[in-house]
Amino acid sequence: MKRLNNLYCKCCDLDNIINMTDVVLKNVKDKKKVDRFESYKMEHVINIKNRLDNRNFRFDNYNIFMISDPKYRIVMSQNIEDKIINHLVAKYILVDVFDNCLVDSSVATRVGKGTSYGIKLLLKYLNKLKGKNFYVLKVDISKYFYSIDHDVLKDILEKKIKDKDALDILYSIIDSTNKEYINKCISILKNNRINTMSDKNKINELK
Repeated sequence: MKRLNNLYCKCCDLDNIINMTDVVLKNVKDKKKVDRFESYKMEHVINIKNRLDNRNFRFDNYNIFMISDPKYRIVMSQNIEDKIINHLVAKYILVDVFDNCLVDSSVATRVGKGTSYGIKLLLKYLNKLKGKNFYVLKVDISKYFYSIDHDVLKDILEKKIKDKDALDILYSIIDSTNKEYINKCISILKNNRINTMSDKNKINELK
């Protein structure tokens, strides 16, 4: 199995950073944050470039909160600079390495695919099944991201990636999700939600 190298340099490319900054800003819902960021956009871009060039893989604390629509779940949000770095890593490291391993119907964070492509695939399958009885299985794995074994995940990445810098930043991102403050905050949010529930059977939503 060939391990890929020379991946990290794509994340450091200034044009890639600028392009990814524009992509991320379009999808940030908090427009006040976007306005503040855009006021100093090039300063942020240069800071991201310097962080990546200097292999500064330290990330700020996550903003952790709970949403209720369409169901109760914990959200861990990053500041915009860290989010841009994460998207660079996803596009220029993870997608390059794993894209060929994915089935065609896996449409998240892939070039030329996405929501529109997923809808086209769905319509294609529905047309094939027209006039036939069929079932739709909706699956949601409980605590999926929290239950992933980090050592196993790192081992999978190491088997695919030779680039040390790429591995180092991936490991830093993975490890950033298992800090003491995160586990403590999630526990508080879950307990607060449980205390406000009138139907104790709904506790399973948070387990």
